[in-house]
Amino acid sequence: MNSGALHRILAVAANTHRETVRERVLYNLVFFAVLMMASGLLVGQLSIRQDEKIIKDIGLAAMDVFGTVIAIFIGVGLVSKEIERRSLFPLLAKPLGRGEFLVGKFAGLAFTLLVNVATMTAGLYLTLLSTGKRFDPRLLLAVVAIYLGLLLVVAIAITFSTLTSSTLAVICTLAVVVTGRFSDVIRNLPDVVPACPPWLARVLYLLVPNFQNFDYKTQVVYGLPVAWSDLLIVAAYAIAYVTVLLSAAVAVLERRDFQ
Repeated sequence: MNSGALHRILAVAANTHRETVRERVLYNLVFFAVLMMASGLLVGQLSIRQDEKIIKDIGLAAMDVFGTVIAIFIGVGLVSKEIERRSLFPLLAKPLGRGEFLVGKFAGLAFTLLVNVATMTAGLYLTLLSTGKRFDPRLLLAVVAIYLGLLLVVAIAITFSTLTSSTLAVICTLAVVVTGRFSDVIRNLPDVVPACPPWLARVLYLLVPNFQNFDYKTQVVYGLPVAWSDLLIVAAYAIAYVTVLLSAAVAVLERRDFQ
């Protein structure tokens, strides 16, 4: 990648970040995420010696759920809105490749999600410190894993947005994410539904991203053993999937006729 291409990608990413932070839904979701973390403090007061676990559990769950909603709904709109509003055409008339445009969009939303996850993480730590709890660096394991999962959700959303309308792209992305969160069910589907061929279950299990790989909440909240080295494997898994998905999205966008 030459410096010119990198400059164009960064320009698209910066513009995308500015657009996404202006989205009203983004502020609403962050507000509710912070509110849910604060509710963990209130609920925690009702449980003897369990308040820290409750606060961590609710905080991480809020980060995951609201981050996923942001990634899906804004991620789908990054490309589909440009196509539907026909604002993509003047952009492509400039010396900007379609691949550069797509990667820039992904990078812009990835940075927005990073800022929001960092903000929610700070809110969670402040909630814990305000109740006299010690600083727990292990929480960052779960936070980083959540962020990697969100990047994968963005890649899925962008890929579907290049294939179909925004509404259908949201539905398809939601279906993949929900299915990926229950990957064990897919693997054992022939046991539950005898009519399902075992080969079909294996293919679905391999193709659908396993979002359970990004869930460290239980281990972190209840002090179960987990190493940073495990996170490197999860990161490699996320990078591989994101690379494949974005490559497919670029290939689709390159072949679309916008005349």
